[in-house]
Amino acid sequence: MSLHIWAGALEQGLLWGAMILGVYLTFRILNFPDLTVDGSFTLGAAVATRLILNGYDPWLATLVAVLAGAVAGLVTGLLHTKLKIDPLLSGILAMIALYSVNLRIMGTANLSLLRVDTIFTSVSSITGQSSAPLVLGGAVSLLVITGLYFFLQTEVGLGVRATGDNPQMIRSLGVNTDNTNLIGLSLSNALVAVSGSMIGQYQSFADVGMGIGMIVVGLASVII
Repeated sequence: MSLHIWAGALEQGLLWGAMILGVYLTFRILNFPDLTVDGSFTLGAAVATRLILNGYDPWLATLVAVLAGAVAGLVTGLLHTKLKIDPLLSGILAMIALYSVNLRIMGTANLSLLRVDTIFTSVSSITGQSSAPLVLGGAVSLLVITGLYFFLQTEVGLGVRATGDNPQMIRSLGVNTDNTNLIGLSLSNALVAVSGSMIGQYQSFADVGMGIGMIVVGLASVII
């Protein structure tokens, strides 16, 4: 029983890993208190679930969910950079707006994926049903960590890091900090949506309130 509990905790931890890395990107690297996470997490689950139920391939549905998360982050960035709204308030506005957007996408407060093929179904045909979440979660986490590591070494990635460390200095070097903020927020919320879409398929349902408190979980994980 104890081993089963630890295995379940490890599976969920890996599936939430992308969300935690997204929060890390904004709070630690970009120095942007982004509260969009609570909405974009649910957005990822809502988009993926709705598309799967409409007959689309689960992998395609997950990809579209990632793009939807990136758009959510972009909206938060535009509220801050173009409308000059405080970063904290920008995230709150986007998070509240996404509640209505998620309801519109889902059409109801919750959607079930019971007896429906998901990304775990195709992975389980190779690895076995019991180990599919562990393998997929680990693979996605490793891919995200590797991708972020190499991205932050690029010219654009260094611009994002410098924007979080010293925006005045990097602007004096000719870097448009509005663009780096938009890139960082879009990437962060895309990662959050990845996690949301996988969690939704893992637990076989999406709920409009499933993202509440995600920012607290993400920040606690970053601190740990």
